[in-house]
Amino acid sequence: MHLIIAEKNIAAQRIAQILAGNLRPTSGREGGVPTYQFDGHVVVGLRGHVVEVDFEPGYSDWRSTTRTPRSLIDAGTHKIPTEKRIVSQIQKLAKKADLITIGTDFDTEGELIGKEAYDLIRQVNDKVPVQRVKFSAITKPEILQAFQHPTSLDFNLAAAGETRQVVDLVWGASLTRFISIAAKRGGKNILSVGRVQSPTLAMIVDREKEIEAFEPQTYWMLSIMVAKDEEVFEARHTHGRFWDHAEATGAQERTGDPVRVTNRVVGSRTNRPPAPFDTTAFIVAAARLGFSAANAMRIAEDLYMNGYISYPRTDNTVYPPSLDLNGLLRMLKRSAFAEEADYVISNRRPAPTRGQKSSTDHPPIHPTAPVHAGEIPPDQWKIYELVVRRFLATLSPDARWETLKYSLAAGGEPYIATGARLLEEGYRRVYTYGESKETLLPWMEVADVVRICEVLLAEKETHPPPRYSQSRLIQQMEELGLGTKSTRHDVIGKLYGRRYVEGSPMKPTLVGSAVTESLEAHAELITKPDMTRTLESHMEEIKTGKRTKHDVLSESRQMLHTIFNELEMHEEEIGDEIMDRTDEERIIGKCPVCRHDLVIRHTRGAKQFIGCAGYPSCSFNIGLPGMQWGRAVRCEPRCDKHDLHHVQLVRKGARPWELGCPLCMHIHSNIENMHLIPSMTETLLENLASHHIYTVYEIANMPVSTIASTLSLPPGEAAILHAEAEEVLDLLRTRSKMRKFIRKTLPPRKGRSLSALVKALFAAGVNSIHDLSRMDQKDLKQMKLGEKEAKELVEKARSSANEDRMREMGIPPASLKKYFDAGISSPEEICSLHPACLSDRAGIGIETVQRHAAMVCEALGLKAHPRITRRTLDSGTDELLLIPGLGEATLEKLHCAGVINAAELAESDPVRLSLQTGIPEEKIRVFIMHIRGE
Repeated sequence: MHLIIAEKNIAAQRIAQILAGNLRPTSGREGGVPTYQFDGHVVVGLRGHVVEVDFEPGYSDWRSTTRTPRSLIDAGTHKIPTEKRIVSQIQKLAKKADLITIGTDFDTEGELIGKEAYDLIRQVNDKVPVQRVKFSAITKPEILQAFQHPTSLDFNLAAAGETRQVVDLVWGASLTRFISIAAKRGGKNILSVGRVQSPTLAMIVDREKEIEAFEPQTYWMLSIMVAKDEEVFEARHTHGRFWDHAEATGAQERTGDPVRVTNRVVGSRTNRPPAPFDTTAFIVAAARLGFSAANAMRIAEDLYMNGYISYPRTDNTVYPPSLDLNGLLRMLKRSAFAEEADYVISNRRPAPTRGQKSSTDHPPIHPTAPVHAGEIPPDQWKIYELVVRRFLATLSPDARWETLKYSLAAGGEPYIATGARLLEEGYRRVYTYGESKETLLPWMEVADVVRICEVLLAEKETHPPPRYSQSRLIQQMEELGLGTKSTRHDVIGKLYGRRYVEGSPMKPTLVGSAVTESLEAHAELITKPDMTRTLESHMEEIKTGKRTKHDVLSESRQMLHTIFNELEMHEEEIGDEIMDRTDEERIIGKCPVCRHDLVIRHTRGAKQFIGCAGYPSCSFNIGLPGMQWGRAVRCEPRCDKHDLHHVQLVRKGARPWELGCPLCMHIHSNIENMHLIPSMTETLLENLASHHIYTVYEIANMPVSTIASTLSLPPGEAAILHAEAEEVLDLLRTRSKMRKFIRKTLPPRKGRSLSALVKALFAAGVNSIHDLSRMDQKDLKQMKLGEKEAKELVEKARSSANEDRMREMGIPPASLKKYFDAGISSPEEICSLHPACLSDRAGIGIETVQRHAAMVCEALGLKAHPRITRRTLDSGTDELLLIPGLGEATLEKLHCAGVINAAELAESDPVRLSLQTGIPEEKIRVFIMHIRGE
């Protein structure tokens, strides 16, 4: 058996389809892991890394006095499975394999993943041949070529990746643990530090300091609007920026008619097409289309896995001679870009454009299969189109322009006007990103005279340096040697995930600035790129065998010990500085009631709210969605009305949920409920808001006297308002309970909004589960519920409402469960069934059953069955079970008909009893004859 191991399941599926040729691979699952089999081959996909590096046992206790953060530097590491089912299946298949081929992505990370698979194989089979295939696209030609020319694993390349894993683990864990302990942060609120992350964050923080320290300078620009016949154009003073206002106004005053053309220069220029895409250039171009770095790479990875583009992680900007450019152009003629491909074929430049970086691992990113719009999701289509158009541009001719420049004299002041006209579109015909704006000027001869329409003196200011966009930051990281093409976008994602930065372009948060500034003050080496750049370059040398994993790890540990020498000297200062700064990040502004700070608070049980720091003297607070929706954090924008910082919910793997001003949100979310109070008016609402009372709950829980004095209301009106608020609060509680019940009962479904359903129910006067239980299913179907869903909802509502009623009548939860498990689901059934029958079905003692029945019947205004004692019931049961042919099942049926002893059975009407119990009439007659001795 030939076992083929791919990096992911989707790659395994495509490789199997390609290698199988005309055969159809058989899909299956072994041990829960998808496999694809054909003609003695089994293809299985990993999930990237199926093992991870971790410290040896004993280093998990952050409070340990012996295993301090510094001790992690020299701690031993080992690898542990993270995908146990896949590991188990790989090893199971490896035992039976005659040949194993590893087909993971061909880069450092992919080689390490392949090496991890190799190690798993060797643990169970040390003799099976293991080969490696390398490809840059999951297309038929590439895959077939790769499998025809297999090679061996590159253990040096894998060692470089493995070294990076250990280095990142040790740096991240030791520094993160030290800083978090110093700042007394734990749980999900730790402060992350890393060898690439920290210098990257420092660049963002330092840029923000430049912006804050920037003092704008005023300057003036002088220009004139000039008319040649009916054509008006602009000319700018040759002085450029005037830093002196008097000089600018002097030039303005001297400017006047006549305006004479003193020189004309006609020229040309060419725009060369852009170089092929490497990873960084691709991320920059995708950013201009609105894609974040992480999202662009995720989509590109999907397109690669599906065979539409080449491998997106590459440093190469030069097409290798082996890449069939003509074949790719012919392929694109079968795509949505057939017209553009025809243009390039007819106007092909002599040689493709090329960038400054050339490598032998992967070619630049290029299309590998034809696609039409609608065949893939919209975001994938945008990225695919970008890759296609960039590829076509690199093979297209230059764009050619004609330029025109006039020198003008206006009252002795020199001006210049420049224009450009596009002569040949060239690559711009296929690469439609960015403007190619023409500036057309009228044709004039030297000595021609034109007139001034307007003289413009514009006052302007210099601008601070811009904040980093994700794409610009990745470019800067590449220039400084921070991270790799595969990891840079992940580092930026971590900065957002740790709430160190926010917004786009990126701005550091208070906590991001606090951590960075404290590290810069006490351990500057962490925040500078030098150490990281050195380690990166030395890890690159592992690939070529110039250095070993042991050498680089030893060097890394020495660097960290040097850093810890500084950190430990200033631990208390670092902790105090960070805590002082990060406390501020939870303050959103001043309390509208008492002017103390309003603070974001997180409690146990995933609850969070905004509360007044003056509590308990001031109890003003604002509720927030639970932490399952994201952790509440303060944002920089402030509300114009309430002067409070905006708040957002941040959750890993999801976009932040922008709540805006929390007080505006609080007022808006409660206004509809406030209008449910019958006596509520706009005037009263304004009166309440002026005293910062925004919720029904607050009114319902205020003493009547306080309402009267606070709102200046007569006691009678205050009492009415209080009573109405209490009623509305009860209504809101029942509505909330029904809303939760509906969300729990009905699964989400496309095209149906549960919120809209709930609103429709409220509008129809259905405010509780009890109301819902009495609804006609036809009415629910009109609210976009299917027949089955409507029936299920009503039935479950009826069951829930009955459970609530029975609980309110005094039946304890443990007994309720027994009744419901026995199919006794309503108070009416409790009253109608004989106590003996209830006892039999629910397994509850007769005295307890009769006590429950008495409470329920009293609540319903019904008469309970006559009481019987346990002794009477047990005696009658013994009598009945002595009758031949009468067993436990028949006994329960008799009990349900109220027959609890032999005498009552003997006096029964067989016909009537048969109808009541379902026991055959003849059988009943036999029982009666036996009792009578007949």
